[in-house]
Amino acid sequence: MATSSISASVGKGGVNRAADVTAVQTLLIGRGFGTFGAASGVCSDATVAAIIAYQSGFLTKPDGRIDPGGTSWQHLAGTYTSVTTPAPAAGSGSLARPVPKPAPGTINQGLAAVSNAYMLQKFGAPRSDGVYPRECNAPPTNPRLRGKNMPRDTVGPFTVTGLLPAVLSLKAVMADIAREQPEVYKVLGTAGMLCCRLQRGSNTAISNHSWGTAVDLTIAGVLDTRGNNTVQYGLTLIAPIFNRHGWYWGAAFGTEDAMHFEGSRQLIDDWAKQLS
Repeated sequence: MATSSISASVGKGGVNRAADVTAVQTLLIGRGFGTFGAASGVCSDATVAAIIAYQSGFLTKPDGRIDPGGTSWQHLAGTYTSVTTPAPAAGSGSLARPVPKPAPGTINQGLAAVSNAYMLQKFGAPRSDGVYPRECNAPPTNPRLRGKNMPRDTVGPFTVTGLLPAVLSLKAVMADIAREQPEVYKVLGTAGMLCCRLQRGSNTAISNHSWGTAVDLTIAGVLDTRGNNTVQYGLTLIAPIFNRHGWYWGAAFGTEDAMHFEGSRQLIDDWAKQLS
């Protein structure tokens, strides 16, 4: 689990206590910016360079220093909730570039993924005939997953069809992304939300897309490659926002699926109660 705080500044001109440096280095590695090597507790020039590279995603003037409770620390620790500086014009190419997937324990903190058994318990089967094609050409037949409970709506930069409370939650997520990561927001797209099919690579497990509770994202029209243990840089910038709203990031799956965000167990329990 990530450290909740650091005691003093880390980086260029910082106090650089070993425990604090180790905490920052560990989180940088988890975000895909571990170009300095292992978390040694020593604030090297390479560590400062990694801090600057990370800050370039949300600061117009990266300073290479992480202060306790500051904007850079909040981004790094995944607790950022407001905007004090705009994101730079990073360019869609840099936002879509692959970086190592985050280390275990640095994402989805406090959230649990859902199983098929849990989804079936909460919503029932999406299709009464039990047929889930490989492609998205079979709509749900479950009455709870149709009509007003499965609207098509615009959620900021794109339009989706999904479970009503999931769509409303996604709107709130996108509103925060627009404020906190505007450059990512500009190039966000989707590869779909509602899709009655089996999970990729499975002959039995139903995809959570079948309930309209998951969404796949693209950056600048590029879909992150599944299962190669790298993730698009832009996704690392918005994953903490999704997590804050209770969405689980697929980068943590056994087979990395970083383009995929889905309702966590906590959200699914709440969403099921909201359906009429």
